[in-house]
Amino acid sequence: MKYDIVVVGAGPAGSVTARFASERGAKVLMIDRRAEIGIPVLCGEGISQRIDSWGMLEGTDWIASKMDGAKIYAPDNTLVTLSKEMAGNETGYVVYRDRFDKELARQAGKAGSELLLRTNCIGLNKKNGKITGIKVEQDHETFDINCDILVGADGVESKIGKWAGIKTTLNPYDLETCYQYTLTNVDYESDYCEFYLGHKRSPGGYIWSFPKGNGMFNVGIGILASLSKPGKAKQLLEVFIKQHPEYQKGTPIRVLSGAVPVAKPIETIADNLLLVGDAARHADSITGGGLTTSLEGGKIAGEVIADAIEKQKFDKETLSDYDTRWKRAFGQKLLRNYAVKEIMLDMDDKTLNMLADSLKDYKFDEFSTLSLIKALVLKHPSLLIKLKPLMKLSEKEA
Repeated sequence: MKYDIVVVGAGPAGSVTARFASERGAKVLMIDRRAEIGIPVLCGEGISQRIDSWGMLEGTDWIASKMDGAKIYAPDNTLVTLSKEMAGNETGYVVYRDRFDKELARQAGKAGSELLLRTNCIGLNKKNGKITGIKVEQDHETFDINCDILVGADGVESKIGKWAGIKTTLNPYDLETCYQYTLTNVDYESDYCEFYLGHKRSPGGYIWSFPKGNGMFNVGIGILASLSKPGKAKQLLEVFIKQHPEYQKGTPIRVLSGAVPVAKPIETIADNLLLVGDAARHADSITGGGLTTSLEGGKIAGEVIADAIEKQKFDKETLSDYDTRWKRAFGQKLLRNYAVKEIMLDMDDKTLNMLADSLKDYKFDEFSTLSLIKALVLKHPSLLIKLKPLMKLSEKEA
């Protein structure tokens, strides 16, 4: 079996990479260890509506609901509302993640990519130190698949990067432990994503509530792994639910648990190799969200790989355009939000309450991290020294 490109992992980043390489004529194979694309769901299922302009998805059956903005609750429940009037295209969708993933995989297949399910990558094949393919296991059978370029789209636990010699180990300080219920029969209506902050509620993270319509909500929690212990996320989420009768009366129809990287991006290229999505640590360190960057980064990866196939050059230097382009597209934002995470972890609940109180009636000109930072400095000039580096990063991004 010989392909131009083998993509390990058929999640959003892998499917989009495969699609855009296939559309340029590359022979692409995706493999996934799961029996069904999108199952199990390991996601809060929120994404920015700016994906509409990218034209990567067809239809609307993957959309559960549209959001009018976000409500952020401080530890003392002081509310800061970010409405769609200021958010523009930064409002979001809550999606059916299984349908979302299937649609992206369908688009990849439509473009010409092949897909093998229940196929687990168990090692890399190399010749003279360079990757020449992978060894896989499918239904108790082991065989080799050869390729010119290998794409690691195998998520937060990525083995592809590790086997290739890239430092992929995550410090507990850079990993969120997550637990989520999907509840139905909830007697509460909302068109806002809601976020609840506080070290007592969720140490180093937050609790979220994402409405999916018809009385259905994703209610979950993320806790920094260095501040957690087995069972703590579930315990704290259930305490939160008991404190909110509308959720307590809901019927749980799904429970999810997993981990999300909240780290700086890692090395993403080597000879004959590219990492995308969570495998590349392309997730927002504040929210843990990685769907938008998976789509944006996957498109860049697919285009760069197609260029390499046309040139028949697969070395690190040729693939370096991927590094250049994703850093230009969203790299500054990832670095800035990692710095925000660092600052927020140093803030106690009293400080978070004070900041929220100062912003609760603030009229933002726009919904952006830069405008939020400027508002905080205006209200609290003493924060200038601490927040000035973030302003510089945000200005570079703009």
